Amino acid sequence: MHPSRHGEKRKPGRSNLLRRIEELEARCTDGSGLLPDSPEWLSFWQEQFHLFETGQPHVQLTLEGVRAVCQAIPDDYDGDSERDVA
Repeated sequence: MHPSRHGEKRKPGRSNLLRRIEELEARCTDGSGLLPDSPEWLSFWQEQFHLFETGQPHVQLTLEGVRAVCQAIPDDYDGDSERDVA
Protein backbone atom coordinates (compact mmCIF):
# COMPACT_ATOMS: atom_id res chain seq x y z
CA MET A 1 0.00 0.00 0.00
CA HIS A 2 0.99 3.60 -0.58
CA PRO A 3 0.72 6.33 2.05
CA SER A 4 -1.85 9.04 1.36
CA ARG A 5 -1.15 12.72 1.89
CA HIS A 6 -2.49 12.30 5.46
CA GLY A 7 -0.05 9.51 6.23
CA GLU A 8 -2.63 6.73 6.18
CA LYS A 9 -2.19 3.64 4.06
CA ARG A 10 -4.42 3.16 1.05
CA LYS A 11 -4.74 0.57 -1.67
CA PRO A 12 -2.98 1.21 -5.00
CA GLY A 13 -5.56 2.08 -7.64
CA ARG A 14 -7.76 4.03 -5.25
CA SER A 15 -6.42 7.29 -6.65
CA ASN A 16 -7.23 6.04 -10.15
CA LEU A 17 -10.76 5.21 -9.04
CA LEU A 18 -11.19 8.61 -7.38
CA ARG A 19 -9.88 10.35 -10.48
CA ARG A 20 -12.35 8.46 -12.67
CA ILE A 21 -15.24 9.32 -10.34
CA GLU A 22 -14.28 13.01 -10.45
CA GLU A 23 -14.21 12.89 -14.26
CA LEU A 24 -17.68 11.32 -14.35
CA GLU A 25 -19.03 13.89 -11.90
CA ALA A 26 -17.64 16.68 -14.08
CA ARG A 27 -19.59 15.26 -17.02
CA CYS A 28 -22.88 15.50 -15.10
CA THR A 29 -23.11 19.23 -15.79
CA ASP A 30 -22.35 21.31 -18.85
CA GLY A 31 -21.82 25.01 -19.53
CA SER A 32 -25.12 25.77 -17.84
CA GLY A 33 -24.03 24.36 -14.50
CA LEU A 34 -27.53 22.85 -14.24
CA LEU A 35 -28.65 19.26 -13.98
CA PRO A 36 -29.12 17.94 -17.54
CA ASP A 37 -32.68 17.30 -18.70
CA SER A 38 -34.23 19.42 -15.93
CA PRO A 39 -36.77 22.11 -16.90
CA GLU A 40 -34.28 24.80 -15.83
CA TRP A 41 -31.59 23.22 -18.02
CA LEU A 42 -33.89 23.19 -21.08
CA SER A 43 -34.92 26.79 -20.45
CA PHE A 44 -31.26 27.83 -20.20
CA TRP A 45 -30.41 26.20 -23.54
CA GLN A 46 -33.51 27.59 -25.24
CA GLU A 47 -32.39 31.07 -24.20
CA GLN A 48 -28.79 30.46 -25.34
CA PHE A 49 -30.01 29.10 -28.69
CA HIS A 50 -32.19 32.21 -29.14
CA LEU A 51 -29.19 34.43 -28.39
CA PHE A 52 -27.15 32.45 -30.94
CA GLU A 53 -29.88 32.79 -33.60
CA THR A 54 -30.12 36.55 -33.07
CA GLY A 55 -26.35 37.11 -33.10
CA GLN A 56 -26.10 38.06 -29.44
CA PRO A 57 -23.42 36.93 -26.97
CA HIS A 58 -24.08 33.39 -25.69
CA VAL A 59 -22.25 30.51 -24.06
CA GLN A 60 -20.74 27.84 -26.28
CA LEU A 61 -23.59 25.63 -27.41
CA THR A 62 -23.39 21.93 -26.63
CA LEU A 63 -24.72 19.10 -28.77
CA GLU A 64 -26.94 17.94 -25.90
CA GLY A 65 -28.36 21.44 -25.39
CA VAL A 66 -29.14 22.03 -29.06
CA ARG A 67 -30.60 18.54 -29.42
CA ALA A 68 -32.91 19.17 -26.43
CA VAL A 69 -34.02 22.52 -27.87
CA CYS A 70 -34.79 20.95 -31.25
CA GLN A 71 -36.71 18.09 -29.64
CA ALA A 72 -38.74 20.59 -27.57
CA ILE A 73 -39.99 22.37 -30.71
CA PRO A 74 -43.51 21.13 -31.54
CA ASP A 75 -43.87 19.33 -34.87
CA ASP A 76 -46.49 21.87 -35.99
CA TYR A 77 -44.30 24.91 -35.15
CA ASP A 78 -44.49 27.38 -38.06
CA GLY A 79 -41.69 29.70 -36.93
CA ASP A 80 -43.76 32.90 -37.16
CA SER A 81 -43.31 34.07 -33.59
CA GLU A 82 -39.74 34.90 -32.61
CA ARG A 83 -40.01 33.48 -29.07
CA ASP A 84 -42.62 30.70 -29.41
CA VAL A 85 -40.14 28.02 -28.34
CA ALA A 86 -38.71 29.58 -25.19
